[in-house]
Amino acid sequence: MSRNNNAIVICGAGIAGIATAYYLLKTNPKLNIVLLDKNQPLSFTTSRSGENFRDFWPQKCMREFASDSIKLMKQLRELHGQDAFKMSFSGYNFISKNKDKHIFSTPSESLTHQYYKEISDPTTIGNQYPYLSEEVEKIVSITNAGHIDVYAMGSLMLSEAKKLGAIQVEGEIKAIQKNGTSFEIILQSQKKIDAETLVIASGPFINHVANMVGLQLPIENTLQRKFIIPDPKKLIPRDMPFSIYADAQYLNWSKEEKEFFASEEKYNWLLNEFPGGLHIKPEGEGIKLGWAFNTNNELPQWETPFSDIFPQVVLKGASSFIPQLIEYENNIPTPITEYAGYYTRTKENWPLIGPTTIPNVHVIGALSGYGTMTACAAGQLCSKYILNDQELPDYAPYFHPNKYQNPAIVKEINAIKSDGQL
Repeated sequence: MSRNNNAIVICGAGIAGIATAYYLLKTNPKLNIVLLDKNQPLSFTTSRSGENFRDFWPQKCMREFASDSIKLMKQLRELHGQDAFKMSFSGYNFISKNKDKHIFSTPSESLTHQYYKEISDPTTIGNQYPYLSEEVEKIVSITNAGHIDVYAMGSLMLSEAKKLGAIQVEGEIKAIQKNGTSFEIILQSQKKIDAETLVIASGPFINHVANMVGLQLPIENTLQRKFIIPDPKKLIPRDMPFSIYADAQYLNWSKEEKEFFASEEKYNWLLNEFPGGLHIKPEGEGIKLGWAFNTNNELPQWETPFSDIFPQVVLKGASSFIPQLIEYENNIPTPITEYAGYYTRTKENWPLIGPTTIPNVHVIGALSGYGTMTACAAGQLCSKYILNDQELPDYAPYFHPNKYQNPAIVKEINAIKSDGQL
């Protein structure tokens, strides 16, 4: 399968790759776009998404990036109808048992009113969120936030891109050969695709593709899990905002459990302090929960291992701020739908979007924990670079692959007090 040399080949048909194809063709419908993926579109990392969005981030570059993406998602619905994909403004709540805790930072008063509100009055917390522990002293509530149907949104952009001429190819890349300023992509099937421009949008496999053209990008992969369970006792209100417990905690194991975990080396980790970030939200008639406590950098695999203890660990942690969930901890409702995906990230957890040191090779990725909510802005930014558009957003340099050679940006990165993970 050889195509003419002016093709822009996007390696990866997840939400970021599809968004890039969409915005390229919306700008110039005459482009020859090929979306290449080993699997069906939206079927790997994107399918493991939490499907949430919010416009507030502690850093200005990420705040503007997410805000732009939300605007673009709204525009998609305005253009194609409100039923094109679900976008519910159900909110985000960051929860703490310490009223003095700075969950993000200490922004100006105007910024607080613009993006979020803090609730620390016990009566207000008790009345508005009666399911929370009485020990909760603070809630940071983001209103321009909620959840979306990422598969429907991605399918819409893919359909529109195909209408404008995008070609979808299913195949695994075996090798990439450089021919002057162009590339020949060799698939496992031995079919070949010629490309003038290469876009690496391969999620956790970014470096697998990048290495084929002599690049090594500064990313790491951690395997993170989520699961969905029924809620037969209706412990979680259907209108509960996406709720994140901001406090670190030791899990409240029984004396017997602690003794057992201490005696078994492979379970010792269960006695360690767990970070904040446990998150929970209603999902249909059930509950979706996750907790990105794994920090091990590992080589990504197409098949991810199962963890039989993960749901119990997360429910144990969740019951510390939603006490009723203890009813499910040792009698977890079934069926349990558990799935895992990789968080692909840079050290500061800002993405990589733009041209690399190899001419005609671009990257869009490292969207760890926020790929769904920022895909539209990421795809639009990547398309601007490819089309040599000089009108770039202010946040573009913060995500450019050469940002670590920019002393001003490095200074800002070094000043970040958290690891940036959701």
